[in-house]
Amino acid sequence: MNYSVVIPVYKSASSLQEIVEQFKGLQQKHDVKFEIIFVNDSPFHEETCNTLSSLSSSNDFVKVITLRKNQGQHLAIIVGLSYAKGDYVITMDDDLQHPVCEIPNLIDAMSENPNLDAVFAIPPFERRKHHIWRNFGSFLIAKLDNFFLKKPKGLVKSSFRIFKKSIAESIVSNYNAMPSVSSLIIFYTHSIKNIRVEHHKRVYGKSNYTLRKLVSLTLNNYINFSSLPLKIMGFIGFVAFFVTIVFVVFTVIRKMFFGLSYPGYTSIIALTGLLGSLNLLTLGFIGEYLIRIIKGIQKPGIRDMVSSES
Repeated sequence: MNYSVVIPVYKSASSLQEIVEQFKGLQQKHDVKFEIIFVNDSPFHEETCNTLSSLSSSNDFVKVITLRKNQGQHLAIIVGLSYAKGDYVITMDDDLQHPVCEIPNLIDAMSENPNLDAVFAIPPFERRKHHIWRNFGSFLIAKLDNFFLKKPKGLVKSSFRIFKKSIAESIVSNYNAMPSVSSLIIFYTHSIKNIRVEHHKRVYGKSNYTLRKLVSLTLNNYINFSSLPLKIMGFIGFVAFFVTIVFVVFTVIRKMFFGLSYPGYTSIIALTGLLGSLNLLTLGFIGEYLIRIIKGIQKPGIRDMVSSES
């Protein structure tokens, strides 16, 4: 079996040489053939470009794809998938937090279960080497995934994964403008399982995922792959409409038959504010869906994102 390893790279020159050396040792130890596809998502970072160029020229199993501009981790992975030639594709981060030595465990998990299409490798929650707020966010997102996304019960998403080439081809042929690779895999198959692996501390630099980026990615994920937010707003709007009708009828009856009315405008203002905010919120959700439809039509082609390859 041949394996393609797709690694999106963003300003992380320090770790790349070590990743390649670890893969050299892995190939010798396990007699497995890898092709490493580095997708350079920081084309104007000179140190990263120089390091990648050196690695490509000195290692025949290393391929470098340089994007025209920063496209984000998930689009970079999809570009890498389009170049993958292996029977299976492995994706991992460029910061050494995903241990290369754990890759045989991913391969074994697929070999032992021929019916599986993908395996997501996750560390035990208590062993994750992220900041506390990042671990809490991961825990919260996992719970929200169970609610919003139709995925196998108990499955936890991960960027450290292995999947069949057929799944990679499906993703490349039908990705959206703001994709999530894990969610696309789940969209195409439910034959997925989790395995436990170690998770290392980040050795060089710091994470490029800010809280704003993580929130944005989470919202993109749910809006792109679930219509539930819009259905929830529709349900809330229906309930609010029903309550408003009941209140209006109750007020008219009090006035007509009992001569009673509510003093002041408090109730009117409250109801108007409630319904107005619901309308604005619902319009916001509708707008987000429409924006994604437009961007989906205008999404860049794989080769349009690529500046050069080596």
